[in-house]
Amino acid sequence: MISAYNEEGVIRDKILNTLSLDYPENKLRVVVGSDGSTDGTNEIVASIKDRRLRFYHFPQRLGKTACLNRMVPRSKGEIVVFTDANSMLPPGVIRSIVRNFADPAVGLVTGWTKYCSPSDEKAPAGSYARFEKALKIMESSSGSCVGADGAIFAIRKSLYRPLQDDDINDFVIPLDVIRQKHRAVLDPDVFCIEDAAAAAGDEYQRQVRITTRTLRAIRRNIEMLNPLKYGLFSFFMISHKVLRFLCPYFFISAYIINMALLGRKVLLSRLIFLGQNLLLAGVLGGFVSKSANSIHRLSRMLLITFAAQGIAWIRMIAGFTDTTWSPRRQARISAFEPLRPPQEKERSRGPISYGFSRSRNEQTPLMSNPPR
Repeated sequence: MISAYNEEGVIRDKILNTLSLDYPENKLRVVVGSDGSTDGTNEIVASIKDRRLRFYHFPQRLGKTACLNRMVPRSKGEIVVFTDANSMLPPGVIRSIVRNFADPAVGLVTGWTKYCSPSDEKAPAGSYARFEKALKIMESSSGSCVGADGAIFAIRKSLYRPLQDDDINDFVIPLDVIRQKHRAVLDPDVFCIEDAAAAAGDEYQRQVRITTRTLRAIRRNIEMLNPLKYGLFSFFMISHKVLRFLCPYFFISAYIINMALLGRKVLLSRLIFLGQNLLLAGVLGGFVSKSANSIHRLSRMLLITFAAQGIAWIRMIAGFTDTTWSPRRQARISAFEPLRPPQEKERSRGPISYGFSRSRNEQTPLMSNPPR
């Protein structure tokens, strides 16, 4: 299921990539919802002729979550897979997803995002994704993970509950699943590919929007923080989300306190103060230097995240909402260019390959009666 707004640069690739996945044709349906697109998205989707493709055009801009509320009830099958228009999928990803649902306790399966860069540089977003992946693997081993990766996750359709239009779906849907006594787990073999190329300003805006919506979702679902009711998952919520979003305020408080303690020769505070200044120096170097290294990029990413989280708290308290937003894909398409075969560059409608290698995990046999 794909909700798209003005995705003419990637939507054809996305649909053809999804239709070419290694899964029985009679079990696979691709549902695309155009959220008031004003570019060529509608025409591109309508031009793709495949009986497995379902297209819903919503003339007015609703927002992604509102589109999902309208599309999920109309879909058929037991399992709904959510994915983004700019996220490319390896051939065996559906097989990897559905094998988890053989366990009746599992209600949601999330994957993770591999970020690729047009250059050989390691993207800071990739480091963050790997950190998130490690956390969710540990959480899943003890119960349920906190949140899903919006670019690739799946749910039992029977567990889907309508969301508020300004809900952040990849965080609230897992909460709804857990509330219904089912588990939300991460499968390390489930992943997608995205281009990591993004300007610092774009990343800052994205972080502000996501954090604001997540904080609002936590406030609306505050009972999930009650360990007497939700046990270990409440601890995961507090440590994984709440404390992390308070980090900018911890950082500022620690900086002020350590500055005040400089005259008292407290070794620990001096070491922490030194580390904080090295971080700020790394950020400054990343902005000034044209050949920033990985330390510069990671430092800059960390400071951008702190700044976005600090502003997000203020926006959440002030009542700001972010129901809709405009994707900026123009500069991101370049990273997929080497992965497209020449015939697709000529806008061929045939099956395409994105350079994924098949691993043993992608050859996992189907369940005896694979879900739709």
